[in-house]
Amino acid sequence: MKSWTFSRKVSASIALSSLIVALVLSGFVYITFRHWSDRQQTDLLDAKLKQFELRIKEVGFLPSLLTPGLGKGKGAAAVFNPDLSVLSAELEDGQTLQLLDSGGRVLAKTGAAEADPQNIVHQAEREFSLLVFGNVTLRLTDSGTSANAAAAGEIGRILLFGLILAAVVAIATGWLVARSALRPIRSMIGEARGIGAGNLSQRLQVPAAEDELHQLAETFNGLLQRLEVSFEQQRRFIADASHELKTPLAIIEGHANMIQRWGRSSPEVLAESLGFMTEETGRMKELISQLLLLAEAEQALPETGAGYCFPDEILAELLPQLARINPGVTLQAEPGAQTAALPVQMNEAACRRVLRNIIENALKYTPDGGKVSVDLHADGGQVEVVVADTGIGIPPAHLPHIFDRFYRAEGSRNRAGGGSGLGLAIVKALMERYGGSVTLESTVGKGTVVTLRFAGERDSSGAALPAEHDIAG
Repeated sequence: MKSWTFSRKVSASIALSSLIVALVLSGFVYITFRHWSDRQQTDLLDAKLKQFELRIKEVGFLPSLLTPGLGKGKGAAAVFNPDLSVLSAELEDGQTLQLLDSGGRVLAKTGAAEADPQNIVHQAEREFSLLVFGNVTLRLTDSGTSANAAAAGEIGRILLFGLILAAVVAIATGWLVARSALRPIRSMIGEARGIGAGNLSQRLQVPAAEDELHQLAETFNGLLQRLEVSFEQQRRFIADASHELKTPLAIIEGHANMIQRWGRSSPEVLAESLGFMTEETGRMKELISQLLLLAEAEQALPETGAGYCFPDEILAELLPQLARINPGVTLQAEPGAQTAALPVQMNEAACRRVLRNIIENALKYTPDGGKVSVDLHADGGQVEVVVADTGIGIPPAHLPHIFDRFYRAEGSRNRAGGGSGLGLAIVKALMERYGGSVTLESTVGKGTVVTLRFAGERDSSGAALPAEHDIAG
């Protein structure tokens, strides 16, 4: 059997809820009316019985009481057969009037035929004393076929019909309400089906009312935003990789053709071509490694957390190694870097990559006799590493694009220097991924200052951890 759709389930739920409400309300009204009707009927019987009592006690009624005949009483009552037929005209259908003696024997009755006691719906009795008969009981019963009892039954039938009508109305109302309520969802489904890989920038229309549908639309639009960013990163990665790999592949292809044509007869051509091919292969491997690192850096952090490290320890290890890159440049840690440092929210590998890229750039573009200084200090729960050089500087026109991937400034900062144009882009992506930031200031002919601001590691209460280490170890 095919399962119900969501709209059918909503319609059925609304109809069932409405039907239950109608059933409860009808039952309450019927029970209340029935209780009120029973009380009214009993009060009417009692009032009518009181009138009969007064009539029977009147002197003018004595001939009917003292009608000669074989009575059912004792003593003088045995020779009198009371006649209540004069009162039958005042009885309604289904009502019976009886006169009983103190022993419960029926002395006289009138009205409907004697009914089964189980069929008696209402009953009223009055006790009083009569001449000759002594203490008697006057009893008036109603079997439920009187006008008042019939009215109560009619009300019950009307309520039952109303309940059936309410069920039909509830089903129709449920269908209409569900259709109206689900119309925005159907609209969202249509809009969502029209969104594909080619138009991820399209968004669902967000309802003005801040209800659940508003939240649903915003949540779905947030998902589309994340998908769009992910697809854009993938496209950029493919485009960048394709662009940067064209040159080394072209070089390798050219030298392969040279080997094929002259390599067998010319050892010099073979050696030269193999050297170029080996160099370009290494450059491609480095480029691919940096592209993968950049793609990873642009992704969100895993739920396991960022990890932490101490930049002062990493600098203490890196500085002696990096000093060999350009021996003609003085690389030193400023005195301020000897102060205590906080742990930062970044794993050690990422922190090492960031610091290495910045310091290597400073050393690469600083002429012999120049100076590169590294200053590390804590500032308001953050750790700042300032790398300043006295190098060639960067023209102002290039500063806004300096962190763009594959961007290279003119002059000395070009491919001939061995760079791929990804180093600063990787630095920026890693710093932002771990909640930090990077800024760069430069003046042509005077040098460049790069400031790295690392987010301090926090404890479980959110407070910054105390400083424990310094660059001196």
